[in-house]
Amino acid sequence: MADLDKIKFKFWDDTGTVKSLIARWQPQGCKSEKDYENSLYDFLHRELPDIQVTKQYQKGRVRTDLLVSDRVIVELKIHLRSKANYQRLLGQLAELKQWPGSIIVLLIGDTDPNLSKSLRAYVEDWTDDYFILFPKVIVIEK
Repeated sequence: MADLDKIKFKFWDDTGTVKSLIARWQPQGCKSEKDYENSLYDFLHRELPDIQVTKQYQKGRVRTDLLVSDRVIVELKIHLRSKANYQRLLGQLAELKQWPGSIIVLLIGDTDPNLSKSLRAYVEDWTDDYFILFPKVIVIEK
């Protein structure tokens, strides 16, 4: 399956490939956001062996958790329950708005449903005619 994912990523659906890999990812024994980040990093390296995966990618003033081949950013948030952490995430996303690739926000654990809804509404505002089929920001809950 890794070869098909690699081809799919390189030639036609980089974001969809990462999204489907996240769906298959089964983290074990993770307690902190850093544990989840390391687990996903290792999993993506195994599944996409010829694709560069970078931890703690810096873009301007913002540091993101993972960057996959200079095309897909993955930002993990564990137990997003506080308004302060939500506002911080919105600030990170605002800094990344001009970035040309895709962004996957991965919400892990106990996420406040109202914050999840608000986040989804916020990123929907980024959708223009081109991004209807290929959204700039995808929110995934795991």
